[in-house]
Amino acid sequence: MVSIMLTLFHDFTSPACALAVARVQRLADEGLPVEFAGFEAVGIDLTLPPTLDVLATVDGLTEQAAAEGIPLRRPTVLPPTALAHVVGTVADAAGLAASWRRACYAAFWRDGSDIGDREVLAQLAVAAGLEAAQVIAALSDRALLAAVRHRTATHRRKGVGGVPTILTQRTLVPGLLPTSDLRALAAL
Repeated sequence: MVSIMLTLFHDFTSPACALAVARVQRLADEGLPVEFAGFEAVGIDLTLPPTLDVLATVDGLTEQAAAEGIPLRRPTVLPPTALAHVVGTVADAAGLAASWRRACYAAFWRDGSDIGDREVLAQLAVAAGLEAAQVIAALSDRALLAAVRHRTATHRRKGVGGVPTILTQRTLVPGLLPTSDLRALAAL
């Protein structure tokens, strides 16, 4: 069994996470010991306007993200992400977590999709290879939603305050790092 050396905490409406997830996924595709942990950064079931910080981060990362093939458009809203993380749990169990993350990040950052909407999430999940009936059931499962929120609360108690954040060697570090630094952390 491979020991996980690097865990990336991420949330779908974070522009820095869109870039960090793509970088860490490339390491995972190379076989390096990494994992992803969905983290509901805002934690409320309301669609919010984007903050000035989010817009500034998008503006600051757009060129860099484009150079890496990651589209970032300025969002008009920030939907709640708890249900997207519920689907992520289902995708992880099905061995389709990477496909789900790619689909969800692209839907929000490239297409402007409402990833807080159950129907949108179900369509994205099917496109990512998941079974519709299983996803629809999961999206209505209050216990699964509670488990996602409990997991986030546990990570908060352990010091994860925002995203992207990396846990390596029992140390939390900022998650938006150059690929070379990520590779070095994953190899520790």
